[in-house]
Amino acid sequence: MPIDLESAASSLSEQTKKLQIALYYTFNDEEKAKKMINGTYLDLYLIKAKFSTSNFYGAFVLFLDISNSRVANIYSIISRSFEVADIKTNQDWRSFEARLVDLVKKGEFDEEITSKVNETLAKSLKLQEIDQLSKLIEQDNGIAVNHHFQKFFSDVTGYQQVEFSVDYEKISSLSMELQSITSEKIPTQKVKNKDEEIKSDVINDPNDPLFGKDVKLLVRGALILSPIKGKDISQLVIGDKVMISIVDRSDKAADLLNAFNAYKDDGSTKPIVGRIVSINRTTDYKIYAIVAKGIYVKIVEEEDFIKVAMDSTYYGMQSVNDAKDSKRNKMIIYIFSAIFVILFSAVIILLFFYF
Repeated sequence: MPIDLESAASSLSEQTKKLQIALYYTFNDEEKAKKMINGTYLDLYLIKAKFSTSNFYGAFVLFLDISNSRVANIYSIISRSFEVADIKTNQDWRSFEARLVDLVKKGEFDEEITSKVNETLAKSLKLQEIDQLSKLIEQDNGIAVNHHFQKFFSDVTGYQQVEFSVDYEKISSLSMELQSITSEKIPTQKVKNKDEEIKSDVINDPNDPLFGKDVKLLVRGALILSPIKGKDISQLVIGDKVMISIVDRSDKAADLLNAFNAYKDDGSTKPIVGRIVSINRTTDYKIYAIVAKGIYVKIVEEEDFIKVAMDSTYYGMQSVNDAKDSKRNKMIIYIFSAIFVILFSAVIILLFFYF
């Protein structure tokens, strides 16, 4: 299946953006940041709650920073509308949060009480309370979490006879940053701009094959060989699509491989398709191939007599050509066979009349 170069470039850009966000939230801990991207490092408890008193209904979504025992974000709504009472806390947090926002946009809330409850919760959820709540969530004791939060809410707000419903999930700060519609976002100046970062690969040499091109990333690669079906390296031309192995081990190269989903389950890499934009031979073959918009691979090959694995479309055309050649060869055989039969028959007839 052909790879969409535009899509791959976009995916690479998105991958780098995620890394920068994850580094921000992990205080530049690269190991934790990569785990956060992979979904194996979850640093937030996401609490979805709804409650009711004799006078109103309420709901809120709360993001708790586990490692720093602080409130990362809170968004509340207090209303007399039954629509708030109908909200389900067991739904996905994104849907829950979006429902709260929709109700606020519709004006179905009491702005003064909502602001007061929101502020009270944010101020009252201090280190000791967050640690205690986190322990209950860690034990996955939903009943205890519900009772604990109900008591805590009544104590800090003064509301009595409150009925509570609480559900929770464990997510990452990266998910909050990218998917939450209520949380405060990282200031843009604190996250490196992707384009600024990758413009470091500027080509200044006029003799360089990539001079004048918009080079966002240049990594090292190697040709994949195919001794039986491959194309002779001496016959490669600009425009050929070849199979490439990325041998570069930089973080940028890892982002590229992730963008192409080019990692196997065992951690080894899979080949990707590149279109040759430059090929030159002196003592070695120096090949440049583009794999996505602005993303190039440099290949140096020392061997002469090798066959290079091509994109599947090449083999498809090769099969068509082989079929045409086979049909042509059969036709030639049939023609020569017919000529032979005619000549042989003529000789037999002449010999018959002669003798």
